[in-house]
Amino acid sequence: MRRTVGHFVGTYLKPTQTFIYQYLKNHDRYDPFVAAARSRHLDRFPFDPRYVLTDLSRMNPRFWLYGALEKFDIYGLERTFYRNVIRQADPDVLHAHFGPMGLRLTEQRAPDRPLVTSFYGYDASQLVQGNDTLRASYLELFEIGDRFLVEGPSMREKLVQLGCPEEKVSLQRIAIDTTRIEPQYPSVDNTFRILMVGRFVEKKGMPDGILAFADAFEDESAELRIVGGQDGGYTEADLRDVAERQGVGQKVTFTGYLDYESYLKEVRNCDLLLAPSKRASTGDSEGGAPTVLLEAQASGKPVVATTHADIPYVVEDGSAGLLVTPGDVESLAGALREFGADPERMAAMGRVGRQNMERRHDIDRLAEQLEQRYDDLVE
Repeated sequence: MRRTVGHFVGTYLKPTQTFIYQYLKNHDRYDPFVAAARSRHLDRFPFDPRYVLTDLSRMNPRFWLYGALEKFDIYGLERTFYRNVIRQADPDVLHAHFGPMGLRLTEQRAPDRPLVTSFYGYDASQLVQGNDTLRASYLELFEIGDRFLVEGPSMREKLVQLGCPEEKVSLQRIAIDTTRIEPQYPSVDNTFRILMVGRFVEKKGMPDGILAFADAFEDESAELRIVGGQDGGYTEADLRDVAERQGVGQKVTFTGYLDYESYLKEVRNCDLLLAPSKRASTGDSEGGAPTVLLEAQASGKPVVATTHADIPYVVEDGSAGLLVTPGDVESLAGALREFGADPERMAAMGRVGRQNMERRHDIDRLAEQLEQRYDDLVE
């Protein structure tokens, strides 16, 4: 009889969490299901079986009750919901995505069912900043939980500093489907096209990127394209103002949020990815590394980024890209100029990046690794 694994998330599924979907769709020896309090973007992430608290018929009175709870961000029924799902599905392994979900499941799991919790960034940085109650709860999770997965050594160090036993932490890289991304190596013709991707929040460093672009290409033919949108941080008007004040307003294009295929088209059509990530004043950080760094390299693009969080773990400095100190706009500009003056070097680094993604981040390899981690716990 095949083993089962339950993947538990707060929302199934946010557009920035494609890495969770990759694992759901690519299990081999385990039968997966997903459980969530609410659902989003089901057209983009179709998957069954799934258990979703708010996905009820409009004829069911609980549909309206749960809708009201969601509207006012009240989820007192979550504990009962997850407990019922676990009793009904009886998975061999419980896999919680993000620290708070791991906390919810500590009360619901059976003693003989291993609990795996993946941490991704904000749940070990911004969320615990000055929150002594959550820190204390995490200590209980670290004691009860069986395995904690992080995408790189920087995140591992964060968990250890929060009190997680080092022997319980394992590195599990973010997975992408490299077969779905066809490489298109840079071949600059007339216009050097640079791409930035992300939410308009402080840790993404968008203003730094615009300033560096303006410094490097004020008098040259270049375009900066920005994919993303506001999420409680900067507005598009704020970033446009930065570009206008630097005299490059006409060279900066905002696309807004895009569907996945349109986003991948932007990645394929650019010559270089710029990712000026840094620690925010609130304490928020990437935790690991933005997934766009993986998809850009899989597309054959070189990267200019920072040494923030686990970015050095996924981008080989000097081989697949150039990394600088977070917040160092002058060095960012210098790296951009280096690539602008040497298109052949860009193409060479793009090939190295593609090879690294196939070897280290392909979903087929990583799904097998994840299931082996489950085996180790179950057996």
